Amino acid sequence: MKRLIRNAVFIVLSIVLIILLFPIKKRMLFQELTEDCSNHGIWIYDRIFVNTKPIDIAFLGSSHTLNGINDKLIEEKLKINVANLGYCRFGENLIYVILKEIIKTKNLKTVIIEVREDEDRYSHPIFPYIAETRDVFLANPLFNKDILSDYYSHLYFRLEVIKNSIFNNLENTKYNMDDFGSGTSPDTASIEFLKGIKEKRSIKEPELSKFERNFYMKFPRKYLEKIFEICKVKNIRILFIYLPSYESNIEIPKEYDTYIKYGKVLIPPKEIFNKTSNWYDENHLNQAGANELSNWIANELLKQGKPK
Repeated sequence: MKRLIRNAVFIVLSIVLIILLFPIKKRMLFQELTEDCSNHGIWIYDRIFVNTKPIDIAFLGSSHTLNGINDKLIEEKLKINVANLGYCRFGENLIYVILKEIIKTKNLKTVIIEVREDEDRYSHPIFPYIAETRDVFLANPLFNKDILSDYYSHLYFRLEVIKNSIFNNLENTKYNMDDFGSGTSPDTASIEFLKGIKEKRSIKEPELSKFERNFYMKFPRKYLEKIFEICKVKNIRILFIYLPSYESNIEIPKEYDTYIKYGKVLIPPKEIFNKTSNWYDENHLNQAGANELSNWIANELLKQGKPK
């Protein structure tokens, strides 16, 4: 019985090693995310590794960033290279991964990280798919409820890419050489819909105790610290931009004291977010809202002095 168990363990470990050591081009990992975030992953890869245009300022965050930050408008106002590298859904560990990729090829000067009313306490769903193996398997195990599923997803996804490469003759998709990543809708949410959202959000949720907050925020705070360490080594300025949802009753992010350890928090005027004509849905700005917000951001950056 012991020999059987030993042999089974040996076989499993051998399969795992084959999966991890099999040479996979990183672009293939991003390319295979075709059904996630409108296939935005391949653009992120190409903007970082294929498009030779510099990135001086990078915006990182969720779909709030994708929809709310007009990188082309900001670039035109600042006369400096700007890229919106947001990706759908939440998780500071994905921001950490994308930042690591950016600095491999770009001389980044400023990173502007989206923050919302509160931090998401979990691993980003796409983290195990594009993160390097050491970042997945050496992730902070404490307060990380997704660690085992991340191990599994990392191995399974790599196996799928290997299988597709061998049996389906997987080839590179066409390079996406667009300079800018922002994308939102010109449509405006109905007044009736937004009115219902306002009523729902007028009810304040109970606050976490200090103990609960410190417990639940261990995971995202750890990745914010790792992001800061990267930026410190590379002399990259960190800023945060507060992007609340429609009619949020939270004036400043709940983790504000954490953010200001690492960089300034930009708090846009409430008027931008209170204007019903600026919203596509309850969480995302439309084109008008993105343009208004981006003009404000550009002016703020000009006041502070754009990176040199």
